[in-house]
Amino acid sequence: MALAMKASMVLNGGIGRRLLNVREAAQYLGLEVDTVYRKARLREVPCVKVGRALRFDLKALERFVEQHTIETID
Repeated sequence: MALAMKASMVLNGGIGRRLLNVREAAQYLGLEVDTVYRKARLREVPCVKVGRALRFDLKALERFVEQHTIETID
């Protein structure tokens, strides 16, 4: 899934999009859009307000996933 996000950054003319909209963040996290809105409202997932719109920093989402990853027990 991260590869798809990096591919979209390449298609953006080399500028690179760092902020994702709610739909893109939901796809990246594997969640429903409503769940992402709820987690953002409860401050469970990092987000940025741009005017009235919610945006999600790709690097912050990557850190969020890394911090909430449960390691397997060997």
